[in-house]
Amino acid sequence: MSARAALLGLACLAAGACGETRLTEGLEEPFAVHDAQLLEGELPGAPPDQGTASPRPTAATTETTVLRPGLPGVAFFGWATLDAVAVAAKIEGQGSGYWVLPAGPPDPQVQGEPVRVWRFVADLHASLAPGRHRLLVSALDAAGRAGNQVATSLCIHRRVPDNGNACDATKAPPEIAISLEWDRPVDLDLVVVTPSGEAISARRPATGLGAEEKINRSSPDKNPPGSGYLDVDSNNGCRIDARQLENVVFQERPPPGSYLVYASLFDACGQPSARYTVTRWTRGVVDPAAGTFEVAVAERWSGTAVAIQASGGARLGTFVGEFFVP
Repeated sequence: MSARAALLGLACLAAGACGETRLTEGLEEPFAVHDAQLLEGELPGAPPDQGTASPRPTAATTETTVLRPGLPGVAFFGWATLDAVAVAAKIEGQGSGYWVLPAGPPDPQVQGEPVRVWRFVADLHASLAPGRHRLLVSALDAAGRAGNQVATSLCIHRRVPDNGNACDATKAPPEIAISLEWDRPVDLDLVVVTPSGEAISARRPATGLGAEEKINRSSPDKNPPGSGYLDVDSNNGCRIDARQLENVVFQERPPPGSYLVYASLFDACGQPSARYTVTRWTRGVVDPAAGTFEVAVAERWSGTAVAIQASGGARLGTFVGEFFVP
């Protein structure tokens, strides 16, 4: 499809004259833009570092501070020169094509060169690779011509807490992290029982802290050595958050002994069952001389929670597995 044909289709979308046909193609793309058309091929326009030809975007950004695979509804916005009637976007190297949608109205609040403001909302699919990426955006005029692209650096974090290691290998990930991930909107809880018999769970989200100490999730290295904590209680009370992932994190090596892992169905939230996977991650050293690290899979377990097992937190839940810390 030519850029001109794409713009004609976008005019139909903008006017709401496309009938009842829904655009569903591309929903499984690593980067899926709402209310936009996915086109095959390379993003139009010259590379960002090869001039300032018009029409062109002048900026692109997002207000979401932590991006990760599986994150829905991320808003991106920016500006483009006044001769732009549409914008096109993709994450470099990800997916089968690029997304096109109408440009917005002129923005009278921007000082200097007159510009149009544009905005779109995108889902970051679970298949989006963690790491450092570039969001590329170009602008199209009424004749389908594109100027220079603009590039914005994005850090896509891992779904498991890694202290930013996905985008900077010199940042050490936690010594151990245990992740529980499930496939349906139920309130499923991760429980890890330590050698001392303490349970890290939604009821008691941390261990190894004194009576007056609190969890520091933003700077986990500041927590007492060997302490562990639950990062979030996903779908708490059937308030569905689309995350369906919980992690128990030990920033440094925890006390030695046997650790027991459970999956506890607090509430089925009207679902008959949910399949889950529990993964134990460990800190790996890639290059001691360069001081680089990785997040490595140590072991993985899978299972199914059925509605009849829901206990409202009255039981530990289903035993999933055991691991040892020497």
